[in-house]
Order: sequence, then C-alpha cells, then structure tokens
Amino acid sequence: MEKPRILIVDDEIEARETLGKYFNRHMECDVFEAEDGRKALEILKKENIDLMILDIKMPGIYGVDVLKQAKTISLKTQAIIVSAWDSREVASEAIKEGAVDYIIKPSTISVIFERVSVILSKENKFFPKSR
Repeated sequence: MEKPRILIVDDEIEARETLGKYFNRHMECDVFEAEDGRKALEILKKENIDLMILDIKMPGIYGVDVLKQAKTISLKTQAIIVSAWDSREVASEAIKEGAVDYIIKPSTISVIFERVSVILSKENKFFPKSR
C-alpha cells in the first residue's frame, strides 16, 4: 500500500495543523505543510505529492500562480483550493489552471475530508483508518 502524500499550503498555521492532524487521525497518509507558495513549490520539487490543498491569498506567490508552476513540476499532483476568497472569477481561474475543486472558507473539516477522500479514491489511494 502506497500511502497518499498530501501537501497543505496555507499561511495560517492553525489551518495547516488542524487539517494535517485530522487527516492523520482518519486516514493513512503522509502530510506535508507549507506556509507559502514558495515553500510549496520547493516541497513539490523534492517530494512525490498526490494532492495539494492550497489557499489562494498568501504572502509571496498567489495561489493560482502556485498552481501554474506546480503543473510544470508535477503533472500528477492534483489540487483543491480552500479559500476565504469567494469569487467566481478566481474560482474559475483556479479550475482553468487545474484545480479539481474550490471550497469556500469557512468550511467544515469533514467537507474538506470528504472531497479529499473522493479524489484519492479515484486514484485508489484512500485508506481510512479503522476505528
């Protein structure tokens, strides 16, 4: 079993840690965290990431620009945008650039987890932990 590798990119440390802990508690996975787009791109260059959960508004590199650059680094990495920025224009730009989903904050962690599980299941990489 090859555990999925998930990269959480958000400038809010609490958001990153909360998602990471939840994923580790409920599924078999390796979680990586990045506080900004620059760090996310560094991780993508070094690690084989299956799924990236990406905020749009962060210091440094804008989330959609991270998506564009990520495609040149890793074609197989899928991305979900989780952002407080509720804009159809931004959402459609993110989807156009390759995001598989766009979730508006605040959203429950269970909604995010459900979307992650659906995406990883399609790749046969979702392994829930037994309770």
